[in-house]
Amino acid sequence: GPGLRVVAITGPNMGGKTVTLKSVGLAALMARAGLFLPCSGTPRLPWCALVLADIGDEQSLQQSLSTFSGHIRRIARILEALPDPGGAASDWGEGRGAALVLLDEVGAGTDPLEGSALATALLKHLADRARLTIATTHFGELKALKYADPRFENASVAFDVDTLSPTYRLQWGIPGRSNALAIARRLGLGEPVLEL
Repeated sequence: GPGLRVVAITGPNMGGKTVTLKSVGLAALMARAGLFLPCSGTPRLPWCALVLADIGDEQSLQQSLSTFSGHIRRIARILEALPDPGGAASDWGEGRGAALVLLDEVGAGTDPLEGSALATALLKHLADRARLTIATTHFGELKALKYADPRFENASVAFDVDTLSPTYRLQWGIPGRSNALAIARRLGLGEPVLEL
């Protein structure tokens, strides 16, 4: 919808959240290049002159970057690249400066309370600055943003717990579960640990 600004995608590890981010980014770039999208039906994407992403882990001993600091460094560059929100709405909302921001595991790699608070503030800020932000997360607090602000929406990736495999289906409007214990059990983590 035209008022949608932020989508929080939740669901299990190995469930396809990052694949979803990469697919949306690729589709936005394909649309910009005038290519047909490999989708069924009639796909609708907002025009995004900028596609900005923080996907993956940028740890580096040489640069003294932890998982968290690597993410923060890239997010800071994303914020710097966004058009000035003080400009005309057409410069950042729908026009030449409209941005698609993709954030993988936003706020991860630090204390969960601080990470969640930082991720909430960041997504609220991006709701004012970017045309569309899609963020993957395991934080329950981000799922609740939709209930306080109509610019936010939840989505989740469907997951087959029996086979530990993603279905690559996005469930719109439904927050997902991490299924961490089921996945840990299926990957061989011992029952003595899981029973504690």
